Amino acid sequence: MLKVNRLNALDISWIMLMLITLANALVAETADKSLFITAVICFSIAFKGRRIIDYFMELNHANKTIQLLMRAYFYVFPLLIFLADLFSEQLAVITTT
Repeated sequence: MLKVNRLNALDISWIMLMLITLANALVAETADKSLFITAVICFSIAFKGRRIIDYFMELNHANKTIQLLMRAYFYVFPLLIFLADLFSEQLAVITTT
């Protein structure tokens, strides 16, 4: 007899990460460039990073300083991506002259 196992938190996280990645790829290929799309992508980066930290790296039980630094990484870099898109024209002027 075939035994069916329930999905655990790790399985659900993996499935969520794959679906979000596929959705991001679809949006990147089909959507018009806009600040809203950039914000959505940045939010998904932060969300995926938090899932990876908590469920795959199991840092939710680690030292609080390590948790803070790792979580900050996945919140700071999406913010930097958003700001780079927001000020892309100014950055282009600064870096090309």
